[in-house]
Amino acid sequence: MRLISRLNPPSVLMALALTAFAGCASDAPPIGLVSGVVTHNGKPVPNLTVSFMPANGRPSWGMTDSGGVYSLHWDQDHEGAEVGVHKVCVAFVAGSQAEEPGRTKSPPATRDEQRAILSKYGFEQSPLTQEVKLGKQTIDLKLD
Repeated sequence: MRLISRLNPPSVLMALALTAFAGCASDAPPIGLVSGVVTHNGKPVPNLTVSFMPANGRPSWGMTDSGGVYSLHWDQDHEGAEVGVHKVCVAFVAGSQAEEPGRTKSPPATRDEQRAILSKYGFEQSPLTQEVKLGKQTIDLKLD
């Protein structure tokens, strides 16, 4: 009892608040760091948005560079994707390099290549699934 009486109430409240805050520092679920290379017919696909969508939870996305390399982002503060099985789909998104920092000056796939990729791996019809695990991993996507 003597110890409690020696502590002033503001100090006790501050200690309790800091303890509670430390327990709630992140609302992120378990996340795995994911990167890889996207190819179509053996060639890297630049300027492609890759989406990993879990059955429940927040999707992750990344954009390929000139070499077809992507890395996923869960939100502004977290890299990666939620642990679990994801549907994987892709999209070509128009925009300028200034609007989208990941966009490169590489020429995009031809319209025929874009149509071929999207007809098979677009949002509605993509047959791709990938499992994300804890830790760092490479998941290459062959869109053939």
